[in-house]
Amino acid sequence: MSKLIGSDLSGYYRIHAPIYDLTRFWFLFGRERLLQLLQQRWEEVGAHAPRILEIGCGTGRNLRRLQQHFPTARLVGVDLAEAMLEQAEEALDARVQSCATPGLPGLQLVHGGLGEVDLGGSFDIVVASYMLTMTGEAQGRCVAAARELVRPGGLLAVVDFHATPVPLFARWMAKNHVSFDPTLVDALGQGLDPLVAEQHRAYGGLWQYFLSIGQRPRASTAPA
Repeated sequence: MSKLIGSDLSGYYRIHAPIYDLTRFWFLFGRERLLQLLQQRWEEVGAHAPRILEIGCGTGRNLRRLQQHFPTARLVGVDLAEAMLEQAEEALDARVQSCATPGLPGLQLVHGGLGEVDLGGSFDIVVASYMLTMTGEAQGRCVAAARELVRPGGLLAVVDFHATPVPLFARWMAKNHVSFDPTLVDALGQGLDPLVAEQHRAYGGLWQYFLSIGQRPRASTAPA
């Protein structure tokens, strides 16, 4: 992600990386459900081992789970925060590189910004977990970049914060670089066929989070 998409978070994640997974357990709901639904939908629409990208892969928690749900997949994780990728590299026995090499099996971790590094082409599945609400004014550009990375017939899967009725909580989350944006769901759905659209409450309604899976339409074949 470029400076506008999140380079100001580097210091934040340098502090939080060693304890990130332990502390986010209490906040980042729906991640496992998203992956379960994603596996189900891919089995319905896909006929091959997918190439999967996670944007903002962080410590690699979702990549580990994706390896279990898609054991034959080729996985790429990209993140701007070097400290987070160091955690992922250790946990996943993967290598961090400046760009992903097309066609390599297994897993690559890419250090750099979305739209600034070569990710080796498009993907069958693109995943973003609690990342888009941290991109500030660059959110629209980040959503568009994510959508462009999905191949025709492929899936874009997102879980993220949706809204909160409590202004004090919203201000506290903003200090942690999270901006609640109820319009994000509609933005994600533009140009995609909806397969999953769910919203859930956390802690009795203190906030809501959403799960979204959309399919990029397959290229139409013009009549002869």
